[in-house]
Amino acid sequence: MFLKKITNFILILIMTLVIKKNNSDEILFDNFSNITEEKWEFISDQVMGGVSFGEHQIVSEEGMNFIRLTGFVSLENNGGFIQVRKKLSNDTNNKFKGIKFKCRGNNKEYFIHLRTKFTLLPWQYYQSKFFASENWSEYKLDITSFVRSGAFLPRNINSKHIKSLAIVAFGKKHRVNLEISKITFY
Repeated sequence: MFLKKITNFILILIMTLVIKKNNSDEILFDNFSNITEEKWEFISDQVMGGVSFGEHQIVSEEGMNFIRLTGFVSLENNGGFIQVRKKLSNDTNNKFKGIKFKCRGNNKEYFIHLRTKFTLLPWQYYQSKFFASENWSEYKLDITSFVRSGAFLPRNINSKHIKSLAIVAFGKKHRVNLEISKITFY
C-alpha cells in the first residue's frame, strides 16, 4: 500500500513538472475571461478625418470567451482602419518568439499591430497579417514576420520593447467581422 502511494505521488509530481514546463513557454496576454478588467481601446480613422466605424465587445459563447470587432472600413477622406488595442503590462513584457491566438471571421485579411518604445508617432507600428476564415483556427505569428511601417523604425523587434498589441482591420474598403480568443506569447 505504501509503495503504491509513493509510486502515485512520483507519477503526479512528474506529470505536474511536465505540464508546468509545457505551459511555461507561453505567456497569457488575454483570455477575455474577466470582462471588468479588460483594457481594450477602440480606435478608428475618425481621429484623422476618416469615416470608418465600428465597435468591439467581449463575448462568451459555448464556453469560449473572445473579443469581437465589427464595423466598416472606408477609404474616404484618407481613412482606412478600425482597431482595438491593449497595452502590455510590465509582467507580460518578457522575451518571446511570437504571438499565438484563435480566431474566426468573414474570410478577410486582418492584422496584428505591435507598438514598441520606438513607435513614437501615432502612425508608426509593426504589422503581421492573417486570414480569418469562418471557422475557429489557431494562428502563430512569428515576431520576425512583423514588418515596420517606416524606415525610421528599427528593422527587427525586440519583444521586451513591445508596449501594445492591436487587432486591426486595415487598408481596403470592407465590412469587418472578426473574433479572437486567447492571445498568448510563445
